[in-house]
Amino acid sequence: MGREHNIDAIPMGMKNRSSRRTTRSLSTEKWILCMIVSISACRLSAVHATCSFSSSLSHTNASFLPRRHVAAQQPSTITQHHPLHSQTSSVSKTTRRQVWTDIRGGDVDPTDDDEERYSRQVYALGSRAHSLIRTSTILLDGPPASGLLWECAKNLALSGVGHMILLKDDVNHDMPDESTNHKDTTRETRIIVPQKAYHNEVLDDLGNAYKNAARAETESSSSTNNTQNGKKTTDEKVSDLELLREYITRLNPSVQVSTMTRAEFLELGERQLLEQETNPVFLCVDRPQSIQILLNDACRKIHGRAQSSDDELEAPSMVPFVSVETAGVYSRAFCDFGPSFVVADEDGETPKPTLVQQLESTEEEGILLVRCVEGERHDVSRGDQIVFQGGGTQQSGCEGSECQIVKVHTPTRFTIKRMGQSCSDDSYVDAFMEQMNANAKTFTRVKVPRKVSFIPLSQAFTKDPSQPEGSDLFAASDLDKSFDLTRRCAVMASFASLDAFTAKYGRMPNSKSGHRDFKRFTRLLFQEKGRFSDNSSTCKENELDAEWNQFASTFSRCCAAKLAPVQALIGAIGSQEVLKAASSLYNPIRQFLLFDSDELLLHKQDAEPDEDDSEQFDSAPGLCYILGRDIAEKFRSQRLFVVGSGAIGCELLKNLAAMGAGTGGANGAIILTDMDTIEKSNLSRQLLFRDSDVGRFKAEAAREGTHRFNPKMKIEAHASKVGDDTGGQGPFTDAFWSDGFDVILNALDNIEARLYMDSQCVAQRKGLIDAGTLGPKGNMQVVVPHKSESYGSSSDPPEPAIPVCTLKNFPYEISHTIQWARDIFDGLFNRRPTQANDNSKLLSELDPTQFAKDLVHKLGDTAAVDAAIEMNEELSMENELITSSKVSGDLFLQRLRKLSLEWAATLADTLFRVSVEELLDQHPVDSVDEDGENFWSGTRSPPKALRYKSPEALDSNEDVIHQNLVNSHILEFVKTVARLRAETFLAESILSESEVKAASRFSDSDAASALTAHTELIGKRDPKGGIEKSKNVVSLVRQKLDGTYSADTSLNVVEFEKDDESNGHVAFATAASNLRAISYGIPPVDAMETRRIAGRIIPAMITTTAFVSALPCLELIKLVQKAPLSLHRNAYINLALPFFAFTSPVPADEYPGLNGKTFTLWDRIMIAESKKSLAKGGLTMKRFLRQVIKKAGGDKESTQISSVSYGPFMIYANFLHEDDDSVLDKHMWDLLKEAITSGDDDDFFAEEDESPATDMIADLSDDQKEKIAELEKKSFLDLSVIVEDVETGEEIQLPTVRISKYEK
Repeated sequence: MGREHNIDAIPMGMKNRSSRRTTRSLSTEKWILCMIVSISACRLSAVHATCSFSSSLSHTNASFLPRRHVAAQQPSTITQHHPLHSQTSSVSKTTRRQVWTDIRGGDVDPTDDDEERYSRQVYALGSRAHSLIRTSTILLDGPPASGLLWECAKNLALSGVGHMILLKDDVNHDMPDESTNHKDTTRETRIIVPQKAYHNEVLDDLGNAYKNAARAETESSSSTNNTQNGKKTTDEKVSDLELLREYITRLNPSVQVSTMTRAEFLELGERQLLEQETNPVFLCVDRPQSIQILLNDACRKIHGRAQSSDDELEAPSMVPFVSVETAGVYSRAFCDFGPSFVVADEDGETPKPTLVQQLESTEEEGILLVRCVEGERHDVSRGDQIVFQGGGTQQSGCEGSECQIVKVHTPTRFTIKRMGQSCSDDSYVDAFMEQMNANAKTFTRVKVPRKVSFIPLSQAFTKDPSQPEGSDLFAASDLDKSFDLTRRCAVMASFASLDAFTAKYGRMPNSKSGHRDFKRFTRLLFQEKGRFSDNSSTCKENELDAEWNQFASTFSRCCAAKLAPVQALIGAIGSQEVLKAASSLYNPIRQFLLFDSDELLLHKQDAEPDEDDSEQFDSAPGLCYILGRDIAEKFRSQRLFVVGSGAIGCELLKNLAAMGAGTGGANGAIILTDMDTIEKSNLSRQLLFRDSDVGRFKAEAAREGTHRFNPKMKIEAHASKVGDDTGGQGPFTDAFWSDGFDVILNALDNIEARLYMDSQCVAQRKGLIDAGTLGPKGNMQVVVPHKSESYGSSSDPPEPAIPVCTLKNFPYEISHTIQWARDIFDGLFNRRPTQANDNSKLLSELDPTQFAKDLVHKLGDTAAVDAAIEMNEELSMENELITSSKVSGDLFLQRLRKLSLEWAATLADTLFRVSVEELLDQHPVDSVDEDGENFWSGTRSPPKALRYKSPEALDSNEDVIHQNLVNSHILEFVKTVARLRAETFLAESILSESEVKAASRFSDSDAASALTAHTELIGKRDPKGGIEKSKNVVSLVRQKLDGTYSADTSLNVVEFEKDDESNGHVAFATAASNLRAISYGIPPVDAMETRRIAGRIIPAMITTTAFVSALPCLELIKLVQKAPLSLHRNAYINLALPFFAFTSPVPADEYPGLNGKTFTLWDRIMIAESKKSLAKGGLTMKRFLRQVIKKAGGDKESTQISSVSYGPFMIYANFLHEDDDSVLDKHMWDLLKEAITSGDDDDFFAEEDESPATDMIADLSDDQKEKIAELEKKSFLDLSVIVEDVETGEEIQLPTVRISKYEK
């Protein structure tokens, strides 16, 4: 069924630009365009899906794939409501370790580092899909020297597939230069022999770069091992396939890699690929069309993954098949997942729980209207299924509430019909409506699996791409090109013609034959064109028309070579489709996808490509062959500033290395900077790093890794920050920004840094290319100097902030309770220990009354009292522990554990019972607001007080399941709080390391005992210490601080660390958040989801990263070519749907100037300080004003300067200084110094009776001194000038005015 889309149903990742994996939002017009393409994409529902882990593997020889048997005595399932909300596998770690030992021959568990290594990927894919990928078997077939094959293998290895099998040529058969289908009479086996001629490894820059990297890495390792063993290294020739196998292992040691001959694969025939589940997928790379068909047919005859009894998804009836290939700037992908492939979740988006206000009856029989709470917007569309839910864990009353959306009326209203409704009687419908109105608090979109049908490649090639039956087989990859039927037909026919050409002539079309090969290719293309339907107006001519002839020319001229960015892009798509087939996650391509960048060839010189000349090109001969020597030389000579060497940065550097960037001329170089260090979680997306690099600076490790790909590259690596707050220090000075680079390639993770880089590019009129990702979504924007808008010209709506009152008293989403838990953590274990450490010495030295007065003056009454109570708790416990430690270590340990548990139990009662009761006392459940409306309505829900109750104390009428859930979370909360509290006082412990660990570990029984003891004290003392409101505040603070404190308190201060499972931080946030969620009727979540929200983790995938990183390299070529703006492309993509939108950059806005002229943000009024002016002390304000009017095209009579500003400082205003010679005759640099030294943005110049700024340096603050020092280093200043039309009184903002300092 078709779906109605509303703008709020668009995934938020495509609307927000939030971080490194950040996605720029589209303008309304762009979104309308994009939705035309994506409107047919149906979002599916997350389901209860299961998959089986293997308990044993057989690994006997390379002829057969390893078998994964499901142990009957140890069933293993992963049950999932949504990819992010799944239970962990029940397979024991011992079993998985044994499996790995069988494979690798060592006692190593492949999943030991899974959680940390793949954490960002799991947030994108979900646990179910990730588990399937980790147990998948991928068969790869392609030329061993193909860069596309290496790219796909890299993506799959970093994604963590379980087993990769590289198909190799059959050793007993010679390989002719034609595609054949031999018959072996002894084995009755078909032997598919691929064409050698279909791939020219000399012109495959990416393949050669990968092989360089693999050799450098393996030779370095071999050299080290041989040196240690006292052996000399040898020059033994290693085959490309073995080199690839070794490289995959180094990329990800947990991936098993083996080889299989093509004959052995075909021998599998009709029988199942493996005896039990294997989850196999076949990837065919850079093979001719005829070979693809044979391999696809073979996959159709082999059974795929076996159906598990616990698996709700139907297993594929064949081995899913994916093929990808490139020819110059053209590429093609194809998918065949069988006649009944099941997609479990098409978009991977987490359904949003939406607050429901009420259900209402309608005039239509059996149809109900649903209204959302005011301010809430739903995410459903027509045909979706939803389910209603009660609050928290209380689901009673909402059973059987599944409904289908009939129509969406507004973003807050829609109509529904109950699923399976057999009776439309009004009383039946009314009863359901009353039931939901009484019990339902929210509704959530339900994801439903969908069966998708594919046809084999042999059948797909018989369909006319210009006709509806063939057109449906093509996924859109470009809003313009994909709907050009002539282009589609011509590209498909060209690939078929290339297969025929290489089969007939044993080589690729090349320049050595002059126009002869072009004519041969054209004849073959004409034959291919003839098989298209005569009903097609674009494909029915008896001879090639001009448009087809143009395609024949461009395709044949470039098809012999490979272009690295195109290989990287289509490799990312192919790899993603393989993962889709293995996991049933995301919507697969159906079935062809074509991508090209033939706009790059529009600027190529008319001369034919010279293959001999290209092969002699010492770097990137393929690039030289496709684009011509001149462009290739210019590209190599560019100075490229790569900002960031994380996931996108690594992929960019790899592509640039393959393209020969930074290897040409005296200026060609890569300038790289990144302040970050390498973490374990980086390794699943950042191919330049290895396990041994963890902890190193990314920039330095990335330089070494890039040099492995291309040792000729000149790379300057820095671990320096870029930004306004650097004060001109470090390598990135004004001189660098002016002349140090040609183009910036952003690989950043925050908006602030992006905007700064953008401002520098605009100021220096340099090109900028920015890229970002968010799970399967990505974007790329190119900023073309003098032509396009800048990155900062448009801004996304700010991320909605959570109001303080919502966090404190009225949460209604799980994100609210998780943020509340984060705030509580920071307050308890960071702010409070810091506060105690900072004030302990003052407390011991100052008079207590004076300290109390200072505290009240600094913080205010209420905050001072709270701070006094907190410091008293911290310092009193510190003193008691110090006293205990002087007696014995055992006593110290006992007191530490007892006090920590008591404090944790008190805190639990205060947060989840006392505070709730106080709130309900203030606002009873039946209270109304000032407008007479129910106070607890809309997004406000009354909380329920929570307390621990031992199983023995439960009444028979109580909800045992609910109370057990509360108990489990309270116990976990008390344990983690007690642990963190104990660790706060172990900063300088007298205990040994083992004793410290023992002291900070608490059991459920410890927590239960502490809670029971605290319950007995309820009512006997005030949990907050009994603040007496009537006392004088200073006296009250003094009272709360009463005591003797140590002057050298050193409590442990911690920062929330999301990635360390052992530190208890996420456990605390999960327990605290879920308790608050249960109290407010919000469904709780697991630790994984808590970690994502609390740690602000951005989901990431190597496939998206690789795709998005290829696009800047294509745009970089266009910047070097100086291509018109219309040929550049911004990109917005979602590999999950899949969805691709390529749009031309928006031209820079024009602003009105003087005398009817216009200007853009790229324009400048340049004023150079002359040697003569310098001799007189510098350019004066008076001379500056005259030059500005002259260069702006005005005149003295009709135009006058209204104001001149430098940043926040106004240094001239005509209403004050028009006749003020003290300002007009002063030099510009001196005026700026006075503005800085004034200390006030508005007090912008020194009075006449004040001493010069140079005499006041000694009296300046450090910040002012730093600003003046930075000013003196500048070689130019950018000023903002506003002029006034004297006749009309209209004020006009001039383009930026730049003053260049005269350099001696």
